Amino acid sequence: MRIALATLAAALLLAAPAAAQTDTTPTIAADGLGTATLVPDLADFSAGVLRRAPTSAAARRAANSRIAAILKAVKAGGVADADIQTTGLRISRERVGRKGHRRVRYAAFQELRVRVRDVKSLGAMLDAVANAGADDISAPDFGFADPSQGRLLATRAALADARKRADDAAAQTGLRITGVRTVDVDPQTEPLYGGEDSAGGSGGSANKEASTRVEPGTQDFEARVRVIYTATPAT
Repeated sequence: MRIALATLAAALLLAAPAAAQTDTTPTIAADGLGTATLVPDLADFSAGVLRRAPTSAAARRAANSRIAAILKAVKAGGVADADIQTTGLRISRERVGRKGHRRVRYAAFQELRVRVRDVKSLGAMLDAVANAGADDISAPDFGFADPSQGRLLATRAALADARKRADDAAAQTGLRITGVRTVDVDPQTEPLYGGEDSAGGSGGSANKEASTRVEPGTQDFEARVRVIYTATPAT
């Protein structure tokens, strides 16, 4: 019995390559490109405060007071504590004045990084921070709470593009697509995220011109796929 089983196993191993070699199913390989354009749904900006005083304690108190006012403004605008981060803190001793009349001064610097999840409120938020006494406000960096959504939509578009190309190639060669053999959703492509920004709408009424206007524009997500389809002769 053992000899019979061993003989059967050997026969199956020898037959497998032969069976694979007899697979003459036609295939069509097609690359697809897809793009999804979305409006950013969050923005980050930085706000800094610099205060000078004759003593370190006085400079720090002044900076702390101004930062407290900025924090009050951003929290009043709906920003959560988790979206506020201290990104800069510096206290330095300086000598100021003309030669022979120099005096010691202390400088205290603090910087906050703020994430705004309601992009439409960003302009009003920047105004509130400026009115609270920020000495420096950096330009916003726009992004997405869930960047995977843009990639998914771009991949779907790329798959649809690949299928269109495969269907056309099949029709031109007397074939018909019957199924999918393999799908590669990242065939050594360029980065999928970070396309060109497009300008946003110009909107806004005259009574809002005094407020800072911020246009998030749009950002592109790009994807490339490679699909191998099975085919059969068209009838």
